[in-house]
Amino acid sequence: MAAHDVGRGSETLMTFVKGDLFRAARWLSAGARRKALVVTGFYIPHARYPAAETDGPAGAVELCSALRSIGGDAWLVSDAWCEPVVAAAAHGTLPDDHVLIAPGGERFAAWLESVTTLVRARSIDTVIFIERVGPSLDGIPRNMRGMDILEWTAPLSRLASLGLHTIGIGDGGNEIGMGRIARFAIEGAVADGTHIACSVATRELIVAGTSNWGGHALVCAMYSLGCRRLEAILDEAWHRDLLARIAAAGGLDGVTLRNTPTVDGLNEERYYAQIRAMSHRARIRRDTGI
Repeated sequence: MAAHDVGRGSETLMTFVKGDLFRAARWLSAGARRKALVVTGFYIPHARYPAAETDGPAGAVELCSALRSIGGDAWLVSDAWCEPVVAAAAHGTLPDDHVLIAPGGERFAAWLESVTTLVRARSIDTVIFIERVGPSLDGIPRNMRGMDILEWTAPLSRLASLGLHTIGIGDGGNEIGMGRIARFAIEGAVADGTHIACSVATRELIVAGTSNWGGHALVCAMYSLGCRRLEAILDEAWHRDLLARIAAAGGLDGVTLRNTPTVDGLNEERYYAQIRAMSHRARIRRDTGI
């Protein structure tokens, strides 16, 4: 349901990682109170008013809220270019010190060391990447239009090398985690896939039509596995309020490049239909065990 195709081959790519949604949900919900870095933010530099897109921050905040609701903890991670949108998304849900913003350029190495220290001090065990662009084979991060966006992208893919459990969520082949899928699959399913495919793999990968759907699918799977405290996050109103906050901070629809509370060019009914459907299915599975 999360992989419902909106024109980027998600239903095809999902078949290469079947079972990863369950494995990721089990890791986050079974027994241990997980602590995670949740990494997001996809900057659109050539829009009329450049900003991060709406896809990603919403799903990231949802996952942070879910982990904290079941007794774990989460830190929302992004970079300086995406900070206005990501910080607004986190407002009212996460403490200020749980929003970690990476600088670009020479200061990144020191920032990464500080995060490594935090990981050790707080026993963080997981990194979740959701709609975060990663490097292709030549080391350059590219958007779906094939544009080199290295200038506006901190190398947060390096967080995948901390030795933690890694989960990726993406929808276009160029996000961190997509290295888990054979390159021929991305090249065959995604326009310009040869050029944009991310080379960084994660232990589990959730492929979705929009990455926010992938984040919600993971929360729904956790709920159906017994995390009853996630009930409020299943409501459509919760998601509408969050997207409205993101748009108010300048968030852009990644397809239309407009500052609207929409995702990837989808009208609101089509987008929220999948949110409702997944929530409904999770509730049925919880109640019936089917």
